Amino acid sequence: MKADTSRSTFDPAKHFRQVFRQQGRVDLDADWNEQQDIHDHLRTATTAHLVGPAGGPAAAAAFALTTHGTGLSVSNGRYYVDGVLVECDGPSSGTDVWAQQDLPPNAPIIRLKDGKDVPGPTPPPGRYLVYLHVWDLHRTALEEEAVREVALGGPDSTTRVKTVWQIKLLQLGNLTDAVDCTVDTPEWQALTAASTGRLEARAEPAEETGGDPCIVPAGAGFRGVENQHYRVEIHRGGDAGDATFIWARDNASTAVTWVSGPDPKGAITVAGPGRDAVVGFTSGMWVELTDDKRELLGGPGKLVRLKEVIGNRLTLEEPTGIDIADFPLGPRVRRWEAAEQPVARPATGDGWVALESGVQVRFAAARYRTGDHWLIPARTHLADILWPRGSDGTTPLPQEPKGIRHRFAKLAVVSFDGTQWKDPHDCRELFPDLTQLVTLRAVSGDGQTVLPVGSATAPTLVELPEPIVVGVSNGALPVPGARVRFVARPGEGRVAGTGDKAVITTDGQGQATVSWELRLGVDTQTLRAELLDAADRPTGLPVVFNASLLTAERTSYTPNNSCPDLAAAATVQQAIDTLCRRPTGLPKQQGVHVTNVAGGGFDLLHNNATVPLGSLSQKIVVDVDQSLDADTVSRATCAVTVELPYPLTAQDQAAWGAEPAVKAAGFQTFTVEAAIATESSDTVITWQPTDMASTFLKKVLKRMRDLNMDPKVLARLVLKGSFIMSADRRLHLDGDTFLGAEAGSLDIHLPSGDDRRGGTFELWFWIKEG
Repeated sequence: MKADTSRSTFDPAKHFRQVFRQQGRVDLDADWNEQQDIHDHLRTATTAHLVGPAGGPAAAAAFALTTHGTGLSVSNGRYYVDGVLVECDGPSSGTDVWAQQDLPPNAPIIRLKDGKDVPGPTPPPGRYLVYLHVWDLHRTALEEEAVREVALGGPDSTTRVKTVWQIKLLQLGNLTDAVDCTVDTPEWQALTAASTGRLEARAEPAEETGGDPCIVPAGAGFRGVENQHYRVEIHRGGDAGDATFIWARDNASTAVTWVSGPDPKGAITVAGPGRDAVVGFTSGMWVELTDDKRELLGGPGKLVRLKEVIGNRLTLEEPTGIDIADFPLGPRVRRWEAAEQPVARPATGDGWVALESGVQVRFAAARYRTGDHWLIPARTHLADILWPRGSDGTTPLPQEPKGIRHRFAKLAVVSFDGTQWKDPHDCRELFPDLTQLVTLRAVSGDGQTVLPVGSATAPTLVELPEPIVVGVSNGALPVPGARVRFVARPGEGRVAGTGDKAVITTDGQGQATVSWELRLGVDTQTLRAELLDAADRPTGLPVVFNASLLTAERTSYTPNNSCPDLAAAATVQQAIDTLCRRPTGLPKQQGVHVTNVAGGGFDLLHNNATVPLGSLSQKIVVDVDQSLDADTVSRATCAVTVELPYPLTAQDQAAWGAEPAVKAAGFQTFTVEAAIATESSDTVITWQPTDMASTFLKKVLKRMRDLNMDPKVLARLVLKGSFIMSADRRLHLDGDTFLGAEAGSLDIHLPSGDDRRGGTFELWFWIKEG
């Protein structure tokens, strides 16, 4: 702010909260201004933490974008950007984006992908981000005459700070590019990046005197005869080396209204020569010609040098090309003490640049914005400047600019197809008022299911097992006494045992509880809960509960490979319907089947046949109709067992005190050791007893004959179908066997199987001597 101030003392790092005046002391502008800065800091910081980087009240938020042909307009209201209140109070129809109050006519507010800035309303087709640019603009009596008190002769005792906002556009891409409010392109980052510029300032240090206290160093410290408040300001922004700066005494507050000119002699007329000869205009001085247009566009004014000053006529050294018509909005002339200089570190003097009277500055290698500025108070009493220093008390610390701080917020993403603006997408963040934070939430009861069985008193209704419960709260606090209306859809149930609606008041825990009965015949039903205001009007969003009758039609069914004809069934009802359409009730399934069993001298080993032991030793051969996985055929899945009489040996008989008998007391199952293999492309299973097994059986049969027993034993051939599989592992052995219907026959039917997966194959026969 280019106000006539003595210094700026506010430092947020000190965490001061208040300024107190003391009696009998001098009243200083710096103290009063620091209190204002403290208030502003506390207010904006608090608001930014509460609202976030940007946001607006839901009931009165500004800047809702509307498209209409080539026109764009925004709604009135309020919005906050980095804690700063931004008010849009244009006509009731909204503010025209192409005719904003803080923008000169035809301002280039659209930045294209190539970096070029153009005016609206018809840029190249593409997708554009509409954003808000906010900053502080200093206003003095030159721009705002009303701040003067005419009763006292019109002194400009104070100045003002105005919040300036401008709506601008940034091209994000082509019409077909997918972009939204989360965009964070390099162009957006560069546009919103803060200045990285830093400045150091000092009073010229004293020369070394060799420690001799009698030698007074010449030219040390601040040598001015008056206290000063220097302002160093970036004139043209850019990187160090390209940017330029200017400086002035008195915070560059010396400015007057530019009335007319230049005339043919190169003289311009101003409203006055300045406050006095010290802070007025003199020959050889540099001045800046500027106006509101340049300040609102963020650009620098034009620097010129004065050739002669006579009263309120300022003659310019180079008036060529200067026309007051190019300064249409409040033209004015501001005093600076020197021409613009490059922001750079000279090769000499360790990079320090001298201003005047021993005051020196040094810039960092960084990027600077037009308007970046630093304030340097200089005091004759100290022969020094007031500037933050390091722990040693002498080294100046680099400081970021005192301003101008630029703030940005996204408003919308919109498309321009070459003829019209369309498809606006709102990017604003909205929040409710604190008094409107009362919300209705579901607590329990949603998603219940119940069997469709009515009661004797209500045969067409069935009550849910649990009640429906909602809660009303203001933030984290429950709200007792709130009224909640529960409404069932017509014909879909009963609420609170009365009808299709009921109003329930919340209890001390802020909860409202109600019973809900479903009507039979409607599978899925809905109950809506809505919070009522004092006039029984619904407020806020409703809470919707759903419940279902537990029917087969609404119960999921997951098919598996065991039931291929049910693969298309998605519900239990569909599966039941498919089963009901089966002629046999059960599905037929493919499997491996036993087609023939040979052995014991028989091409077909019949069930209940009698086989000489010698013939059995030639092997049993089992034929199947598909190739088998040989790994599944082993002693664990293929076996012949025999039933041996007990007691049989003399020792067993003696142990039990039994006399040699013609009949046994019982039988022991004995698994015969054998060689088991698959042959003929794995379509044949062979079983052949070992020599030792054959010898053992021969002795058993002889012992039985010696004891006058019938010398034959019962044998069983067993194939475990649940564990014997086809070569491709898709099918099991369907081994179930059944006796035929022929009277007097105990033979089985082949091939085996009952069209179900698995099944043990079993065939019995008798082994005799021979």
